[in-house]
Amino acid sequence: MQQIFTCPRCGTSNYWGQPYCVGCGSPLTSSCPHCGAYMLSSSGFCTSCGAQLGQMGQMGQRSAQPAKPPKPMSGWAKFGTVLFVLGVLCIVAGPVFIMLRPEAEQSTSTLIKTIAAGGVGLIIGLPLMFKG
Repeated sequence: MQQIFTCPRCGTSNYWGQPYCVGCGSPLTSSCPHCGAYMLSSSGFCTSCGAQLGQMGQMGQRSAQPAKPPKPMSGWAKFGTVLFVLGVLCIVAGPVFIMLRPEAEQSTSTLIKTIAAGGVGLIIGLPLMFKG
């Protein structure tokens, strides 16, 4: 069973997937000028990228503006990201490198210190990543 929706221009019932309205001939579907995603012509925002679709501009083209400009990353957020990544590397790769060393150089205390340093990096870095 096909879905029916009304034309935003004239109110005529149309089947989903029709490219043009049977009542007035206006286009029912279009693509987002920002990302190219398929969507209804009556949509105010793109459901794929979130761009706000403006009214018809000059030469019949729609103007698309991103819904919200991306916020620049602060110095604390960058520092937190680096700490978090180093913490994950210490916890994941640290034990591997310790186990690859000769048996005389392997020690439990080195393993514990590496994992603890990684945990501290995670605990401090995670909240800093989201600091504005």
